[in-house]
Amino acid sequence: MHADKGGHAGAPVIVFIIGLGIPLLAAVVPLAPLGMAPGMVALSVFALMACLWRERRLPLPDPLILTGLGLFIAWTGLGLSWTGAMGRALESWAAFLYVFVPGLFFLTALGRLAPDRARQAARWLLPAAVFGAILFTLELIGDQPIQHLASPGKTDLNLERDINRAAVLLALLAGPVSLLMWRLGQRVPAVLALAGALVLTMFSTSELAVAFLLALLLLLALGYWSVRLAAGLVATGIVLGLAFCGQAAQWMTRAGLPQAEWLPASSRHRMMTWNFVAENLDAHPWRGWGLEASRVIPGGEGIFPGTLNWPVLPIHPHSLFLQIRLELGWIGALAAGFLLLVVLRRLTRLDPSIRAMAVALFGASILMQSFAYGAWQAWILCGMLFAGAVLALAGRVRGPS
Repeated sequence: MHADKGGHAGAPVIVFIIGLGIPLLAAVVPLAPLGMAPGMVALSVFALMACLWRERRLPLPDPLILTGLGLFIAWTGLGLSWTGAMGRALESWAAFLYVFVPGLFFLTALGRLAPDRARQAARWLLPAAVFGAILFTLELIGDQPIQHLASPGKTDLNLERDINRAAVLLALLAGPVSLLMWRLGQRVPAVLALAGALVLTMFSTSELAVAFLLALLLLLALGYWSVRLAAGLVATGIVLGLAFCGQAAQWMTRAGLPQAEWLPASSRHRMMTWNFVAENLDAHPWRGWGLEASRVIPGGEGIFPGTLNWPVLPIHPHSLFLQIRLELGWIGALAAGFLLLVVLRRLTRLDPSIRAMAVALFGASILMQSFAYGAWQAWILCGMLFAGAVLALAGRVRGPS
């Protein structure tokens, strides 16, 4: 972290952190999770504009991370020339520019926030986070009364997707919010916040949110013992995931797991999709099929025989590593792997007070993306960035270790 000296982002930045952070925590997370994307982008852009207005310059991120992000954006942009889903690919590539670039600079600016400003922002944001958790609880135990009132025509499937997305965002923010409480000296509420989030997600229909929090807690415990060991485990997972995701998917099929009745239907369907993706990796092994080409892979629009109309490839593989390999090839996997590893390296060099949580949050997020959702979905990427912003804010609060 930067030393506490002149040039800190000040009052104008705090206005946007508080003004936009409160509705994100209090309303968007529990009720409108897809709104996390425009909300986080607006927060990043307006806060950076305020920082630029006050200091006449922007703080530069880690050069290695900038290089990694540049390589990733350049390769995915080059892939636009051969993708079969040009319209959607252009949207996703543009999202990389307006999500990742301002998000990275915003997180860097937060690392320079004056401690008194960070404490001021935290005291406004924490009540909003508690209010958001209460709203989520009401939605969970009351069969989503607010959603029914606001959108009476929503199908049961869309309602379930809303509550699942909200549970994932709640899980993403549980650790950083808990750490923020801890840094303010609120140790018992901090522990209760993290435990409460786990209990709430267990009562939801989102197994993914539960898995994320369990992985977070395991990595957090390991990180407090040895950050280097926790980071090494995450790095190993990144390398092995990118290198052997195809072989792992095919092994599951050979082992008969897609036919195992004891597994949930959603898991069996996902494994069948992963096997189909693995069979298509060698068609364009180095360059990949192109960004968002998962939507147009030949045969992907079909239905698996002998199933309840399970689509072969439903829009995306529901696996970060497989989607990278399928769409971006080995070259894209190298670019993505380099970016992920240099981000992890930077996290291990943060202030010791937040280092373990940062590595745990990063590792659990990658694990979650390995089993669900599309790799380029803006709402969840922005949810991760927002969780990182709360974590960075906690690092600027000077309090208990």
